[in-house]
Amino acid sequence: MRNLFLVAGAVAPSTRWRDAFADGLYFTWDVTVSAQIKADVVWLSAAAPNWKELLARALKQFVNVPVVVVSNIPGEAEAVSAIVAGARGYCHAWSSPEQFCEIAQVVSRGGYWVGPALMSKLIGIVNKSMPVADELPGELSEREAEVAREVVVGRSNKEIARVLGITERTVKAHLGAIFAKLGVRDRLQLALRLTGSK
Repeated sequence: MRNLFLVAGAVAPSTRWRDAFADGLYFTWDVTVSAQIKADVVWLSAAAPNWKELLARALKQFVNVPVVVVSNIPGEAEAVSAIVAGARGYCHAWSSPEQFCEIAQVVSRGGYWVGPALMSKLIGIVNKSMPVADELPGELSEREAEVAREVVVGRSNKEIARVLGITERTVKAHLGAIFAKLGVRDRLQLALRLTGSK
């Protein structure tokens, strides 16, 4: 898998990112454009003053390639801005090398990565802006529909288990079935699907 970090000014990938992707590339935007470099995952830093512009440009140049925004000081508002603008992931610039590799795997398979705490907040934001439809897809069982609704509200597996009076293991089993039936890869995609925003 080829990982490319778009460098802006003095903002370069962390040593942990470089440890994660020993064969990873990092170039300034101009070199990347002129060389027509190919990538499987594109990374860029929110520390660049024009990161939103860089994100928009990366999404245009690297069509169908997931872009991950890394931040030295991750925050909810910045994460929401990145995901709404089209990023597939958002993480701390000093994540462990193992976590960087996991993020690359998740986004390259079509999922989103924002970390568990921010994922729940993003799902809650999606739900508040576009509530879940009254009618859920018919392929879901009654219990799967209940679990799906709780996910869209932003509840964790533990909270869903408590609310529905089932075990966390059962919640995980239902989520696996829901993801498979609806063709989604994670909780955020599920929320977007059930609110009709995707």
